Amino acid sequence: MKIPNVKFPTFPSLDLTKIDAQKVLSQLPRIPTDRAKEMAKDAAYTTVGFGVLAFQKTQVRRQEVIAEVRAKLPAVAEEAVTQATAAITNLRRLVSNRKPTTEQHS
Repeated sequence: MKIPNVKFPTFPSLDLTKIDAQKVLSQLPRIPTDRAKEMAKDAAYTTVGFGVLAFQKTQVRRQEVIAEVRAKLPAVAEEAVTQATAAITNLRRLVSNRKPTTEQHS
């Protein structure tokens, strides 16, 4: 398998040394400290909430997988026994049909 030739785009260089951070910050809208705290708290609660929902969904899926495995396990075990029995039968047939060699080991 040959690795394809990939061309990456070139990006123009940016000179950030001429940016006056104080000037940029002074032009940003002022958000009251209380409002910023509330927004941060809301974001944290939302993040935790999504985490809890994801965990619960994982637990539900785990239970579904366990139920599927339990439902299919008897059929899988039966198939394994059937295949093992067939393999043993074939092996017995091969052993009983083998031709004796002229040299017998004692």
